[in-house]
This record gives sequence, structure tokens and C-alpha cells, in this order.
Amino acid sequence: MGLPVSTQITDPPATEDAQRRGHLAALAVAVQIVKRSPLLPTDVQTACRSFAPDEPCIRLYFHQSAAGVEQLARALGVEATTEPFRDGDPRPYVSMTATVDGIPVEAWTLLGDAEGAA
Repeated sequence: MGLPVSTQITDPPATEDAQRRGHLAALAVAVQIVKRSPLLPTDVQTACRSFAPDEPCIRLYFHQSAAGVEQLARALGVEATTEPFRDGDPRPYVSMTATVDGIPVEAWTLLGDAEGAA
């Protein structure tokens, strides 16, 4: 004789439900950003981590395209910044941050020396 099997339907934990809502909100905003972006990003990432389910975020990468970051910044009503990538690596790192419908958005690119001089 086997062990008795029982099934019980339970609601997902509150954190899991909040994380699901965060993912869906970030995805919806990402769709709107891609629609509004004058130049298309190379990569779009959304995240909503279990340890911070109420803090979804979006990150966009424009492959060696300062114009992509700058034009998106203008479309979102913010400014892009350019600074050296890090100590010992002077390549231009162009980025912008904004908040769209309550969700933090970051866009960035890393330029080679020739692209940064332009």
C-alpha cells in the first residue's frame, strides 16, 4: 500500500506575486520605451529580483552608439552623460537614467577611442 496522495491548491506567496507584477510592469514599460526610442537598442533587459520584488528595473544597451543613448534620453526628457569608463580605461561611457511609470530605466554604451572623439 502506497502513501496517501493529497493535492492542495495554495495561493502563491506574496513575494512571488509581487515579483510577478514587477516583471509584468517592467516588460510593459520596456515595450513602450522600444516604441519611443528613435534608435533601436541592441539589448533590452528587465529584472525584478525576489529580494526586491517591488523594485523592477530596465536596462538598455546600444552597441557603440552614443546617439542611441542621447536620443533616448531626449525622448524621455532627461540628459545623457559621458565619462571615462573607469580608472585606467578612458574609453567614453555614455549613459542615462530615467524613471518611466515608476520604473528605473538605464541606457548605456561603451565607445572605442575613435567613436568617443567624434
